[in-house]
Amino acid sequence: MTTHYLAPALLVEMETTFSAQLRARVTTGETCSRGMSLYRKIVRENIGSVLQHVFPLFCRRVNNADICDLADAFLHQHQASQPEFHQVATELLLFIRQQRQLSPHDLALIEYEWLMYAVEIDDSHVPRPLKMPLSGDVEVARNPTLKIVALPFRIHEGEPCYEDEERLNYYALYRKHNNALYQKMLSQVDVRLLSVINHQIISAERLLNMASPFLADFSLRSWLETNNNDELLSLKYKG
Repeated sequence: MTTHYLAPALLVEMETTFSAQLRARVTTGETCSRGMSLYRKIVRENIGSVLQHVFPLFCRRVNNADICDLADAFLHQHQASQPEFHQVATELLLFIRQQRQLSPHDLALIEYEWLMYAVEIDDSHVPRPLKMPLSGDVEVARNPTLKIVALPFRIHEGEPCYEDEERLNYYALYRKHNNALYQKMLSQVDVRLLSVINHQIISAERLLNMASPFLADFSLRSWLETNNNDELLSLKYKG
């Protein structure tokens, strides 16, 4: 038999009051103690710290007052309940997406930065690349941390470059075997080949057969060797 325990009504009321005071945008001395004021300040500073560490490019496009306002609005409007750093970062992304005053470029920028962060904390094992000639029956697998993103701007030396020409730029974001974070600009052929591989292990021969309709004169062997060296994917002999 399962026994269910209910929290005392007084405790529930105290938790509700505490949460309301913590999240409230404006409080008065009569309803907010000195300790609560200090705690409110610490929580908002922590949220601002997550913003600046996970979304530094976005934060450089706004001033400090805007960051403080965003942290305050997040607490006031968004019902996030998970306090861990990475969970707050994800909840901030979800909240910022709802802000209608942000431009499509700013939204794309924060999603790009969140993906970079997600790759950085991904605990998947990335194998060391094997330097080997492509002969015999070879299997191909994508880097397990790989994320592909389409951006309405270029990334040059870690900074967004906005141009008049409206076109999508594709990037691979991933971590190498030594845990170094890396990004690589992709062509449309790269994107299509990586989409064919997806999250499966596939033989090089099967990949060639599946990709032949759009490969034309493109050299699959050269593509595999280059991206194996870049650790975008990994190669190994069957068996």
